[in-house]
Amino acid sequence: LLDAKVKFHRGLPMPGDVIRYEIEIDRFSRQGETWLFFFRFEGYIGDSHLISMTDGCAGFFTREEVEHSGGIILTEEDTRMLPNRKPIDWPVFAFRSRRDREDPVPVKKESYNDAALDCLRQGGLAGCFGPGFDDIELAESLWLPGGRMKLIDRILHLDPFGGRFGLGRIRAEADIHPDDWFLTCHFMDDMVMPGTLMYECCAHTIRVFIQRMGWVTPKPGVWYEPMVGVQSILKCRGPVPPETRKVWYDIDIKEIGYGPEPFVIADALMTADGHRIVSFKDMSMKMTGVTGEEIETIWNEKLKDRRSEVEGQRSEVRGRKSEIRDQRSVGQAFQPADVGDRKAALYDRDKILAFAVGKPSEAFGDPYKVFDTDRVIARLPGPPYSFLDRIVAVEPDAWILKPGGWIEAEYDISPAAWYFKADRSSSMPFCILLEAALQPCGWLAAYLGSALKSENDLKFRNLGGNAVLHRMIFPEEKTLTIRARMTKVSDAAEMIIEHFDFAVFQDAQIIYSGDTYFGFFTKQALAQQVGIRNAQKQAYTPSLDQRRPLQPFIFEDAAPLFPEDPDADPAPSLAMPAKALRMIDKIDVFIPDGGPEGLGFIRGVKTVDPDEWFFKAHFFQDPVCPGSLGIESFLQLIKFAAIKRWPQLVNTHRFEWIMDKPHAWSYRGQIVPDNKRIEVDVVITKMVDTPVPALYANGLLKVDGRYIYQMENFGFKLVPV
Repeated sequence: LLDAKVKFHRGLPMPGDVIRYEIEIDRFSRQGETWLFFFRFEGYIGDSHLISMTDGCAGFFTREEVEHSGGIILTEEDTRMLPNRKPIDWPVFAFRSRRDREDPVPVKKESYNDAALDCLRQGGLAGCFGPGFDDIELAESLWLPGGRMKLIDRILHLDPFGGRFGLGRIRAEADIHPDDWFLTCHFMDDMVMPGTLMYECCAHTIRVFIQRMGWVTPKPGVWYEPMVGVQSILKCRGPVPPETRKVWYDIDIKEIGYGPEPFVIADALMTADGHRIVSFKDMSMKMTGVTGEEIETIWNEKLKDRRSEVEGQRSEVRGRKSEIRDQRSVGQAFQPADVGDRKAALYDRDKILAFAVGKPSEAFGDPYKVFDTDRVIARLPGPPYSFLDRIVAVEPDAWILKPGGWIEAEYDISPAAWYFKADRSSSMPFCILLEAALQPCGWLAAYLGSALKSENDLKFRNLGGNAVLHRMIFPEEKTLTIRARMTKVSDAAEMIIEHFDFAVFQDAQIIYSGDTYFGFFTKQALAQQVGIRNAQKQAYTPSLDQRRPLQPFIFEDAAPLFPEDPDADPAPSLAMPAKALRMIDKIDVFIPDGGPEGLGFIRGVKTVDPDEWFFKAHFFQDPVCPGSLGIESFLQLIKFAAIKRWPQLVNTHRFEWIMDKPHAWSYRGQIVPDNKRIEVDVVITKMVDTPVPALYANGLLKVDGRYIYQMENFGFKLVPV
């Protein structure tokens, strides 16, 4: 093998999966006596696209040609210092030595012998990295592999500030033996180390680096895998035959961050007995199943413990260990026995509105008096986008910002609610349910005193979540019960990140359940948001030929035109929302066979109107478009695609959410009145015709050219009316 480019489109396979490879031979060519073979492949698990390999090239060579290949030739461009890529706020979060404060994970140049790496194969972090990692547990899924997959023997050099990009360099060494299993099985009469195993060796080296940086967790169900959408480039210019004695793996970290899961991108160079033979550019690795904030919590608590030992106050602080979350269905895990019973309001609608649009002290008490006139507090949405009527149960203590304890909130549904008329679908729109689920989290954040943690005014923004829909909600006089609890909180440099579990019930039946997280940020921090990382690489771009014949589809304004509008234009059972809730002005691109799967691509456009009703409702003193309405724009494009796909069903069927399937959303920016243009791209990922028509889709939203929202695995079924 000489060359290849590899890109993953989803997470790694799990036990029991079957991978189907579709291999295409592009051509053969001959140079003298040497034959070259050019090929590519796509890999799938069922209908899910797993991996692409492009620009593959392999050759048939004599032993002499292999021995005199010249190896990897490094140009001046390959060796000079280059700028790295990291978040603007990275110095706050990176566990690097800084003069202005004590580090949770101090780092320096180090090396580790064979015995030290063997400790990592048993989860013994302190045995390798020293006493700074005492009492830090590591999930077994993150242990350095052993047995036959023991691929590196020692670390010769680790420099946390080294390398071409200044983000770190590490060199691992492996001893090669003529009877190593990977030589004797690959190939008979031509034993060489597999190129794929060379990649794995580099991946093990990266594991050691990021664990030393403090990216560790005891949380079960966390694993390492490549990043989706990041293309890695392989060049192989020499083998590792049985006579090789030593191999080095040199890794330069070039990009680092949280997405929110921790990730690194690196360049790797492999050297065999002093000869450079293999290079990988843009190797990626992320920790799936844990966020950067969760990891920070572990180390921040350890730092507090360290300080408390000095101050003689260890007992209280040591109790705040990062909680390993129950992986069972969140709805089943915390359903109260008395959901559905009417309870007295501890905080009634008047207090909710006081927090949303009035004086915060009337909602919570004197500690918030400063926000009545002198300062600005992060608010809940006001009418008509307020979906919280009362708080009926509170377990945690007020003004103490720490995880633990449930609250219970209620929202009364009216069949005459404006959103039922506006959605024209005979059920509650998803954006309303999402707000009903998340607004109690905002109330709890205020109740615990989050705004008092900073002398500067902070804004409150949802950052993302993962959830499952279980049932539809119809226009009936019923009450939603919402349970929420804070599960984690981290506070650093004018920024607070808070994680929550939530579940929504109706008549004691679970409707919606999941987890989410929010951040408190200064105005300056929000202005520096860079959007969804790597979105440009992930985004599907139709060709000019696909777009040329297409004419935009412009929606007509149907009543209700605004939430308070009493009028309602008639509509079929499958219809786009009325103007009051429609978040798309026109369809700019619709390609029924477009997208990565060939199932459809839609691009919708909306012009930002600073006078729109939602800027006034969300929030008082801080106008910003609700993220839930951004998701709504995405869902409306799926509806449009479904109507176009099954026009014969518009009068006989209705939309129903895809239920009992996890979906996710991420927000990394905001839509404010000064913005001009919103574009929403939708790619259909799955289409079902029978027995029930259904569409699944992923989406990206950008404002004024910057991708800021990402939605995954949402969809609709079309069921008979």
